[in-house]
Amino acid sequence: MRRSAILLVALLVALGLAAGCSNARSDQDVATVIKAKMFSDPQLKAANLDVTAQNGEVTLRGEVPSDAARYQAFKLAGDTPGVTKVNDQMTVKLAEAPPPPAPAPEPAPAPAPVRRAVKRVAPAPVKVRESIPPPAPQSAPAEHIAAAPAPPPPPPPPQPKHVEITAGTSITIRMIDSVNSEINHTGEIFRASLDAPIVVDNEIVVPTGTDVYVKLVNARSAGHMTGRSELGLELVRMQFQGKSYTLVSNEYQQAGSSRGKRTAETIGGGAAIGAVIGAIAGGGKGAAIGAGVGAGSGTVVQAVTKGKQIRIPSETKLDFRLEQPVEVSYFPEKNRSRR
Repeated sequence: MRRSAILLVALLVALGLAAGCSNARSDQDVATVIKAKMFSDPQLKAANLDVTAQNGEVTLRGEVPSDAARYQAFKLAGDTPGVTKVNDQMTVKLAEAPPPPAPAPEPAPAPAPVRRAVKRVAPAPVKVRESIPPPAPQSAPAEHIAAAPAPPPPPPPPQPKHVEITAGTSITIRMIDSVNSEINHTGEIFRASLDAPIVVDNEIVVPTGTDVYVKLVNARSAGHMTGRSELGLELVRMQFQGKSYTLVSNEYQQAGSSRGKRTAETIGGGAAIGAVIGAIAGGGKGAAIGAGVGAGSGTVVQAVTKGKQIRIPSETKLDFRLEQPVEVSYFPEKNRSRR
């Protein structure tokens, strides 16, 4: 009986290791899956991107035709299973200026007129009355002639202002996409907008409604061992007057309710029952093996019961704080709120 119990435990351990190995994905497989997604996407099919993966961290390099294509590539990589972080090193390809129009061809010279011989006849003499020519107009004195005013010079082209948004600046956003701890995963990107303008030296630098993007850096469902849902969000990017700025902020965290003592009692009870079974099988070492099996059984029972999930709906206001300064350039005359 003791030998049968030992063989059963060894079989369970082997099955667990086999399941863990089957779920692991190599970095090469992750990069291949991301490239296949980009090739099938209409916005990224013509993009020149290089995808590399190392220990679940994916790096995207190359040129994309637009900001929308850049965001799509970032989202496709973040949604791929096995990806824990996406490094955005992409650049947006600027539109090339059209070539100047070709000069119009010069017209062909007109043919020379053909001269024909004409017989001239002397006209008869005509009597003409003598007429007195009109007097020549008198010119005005030079001192009364006013000089024409010179045209005013054209105004100089507007120049952008350069301002640094310092670390520690508070940024309030309003979510556009919703986030759910049960269905969303770490690395996903979500859309939002500024709910309050960013002001530097009593002047609005970035107006309300500017597009910003947040990243899910921590997503834990209530079905895990802790029995508590957790969400963590960070600011990653801002789109302002045709330029993209990388943002580094603190982490917004939200946790659901925890079972606490209830979870510990369930797992501990399973371990105690397992120890009794192991002692019957052979005491000593058998009791230790039984305790491990019992603890695992208690954990499975506890994991089946899920706690309260966390959901951040659209239109939710969140507060962040910049941890690194950001230098922006903008035209004040174009600085208008989008709300």
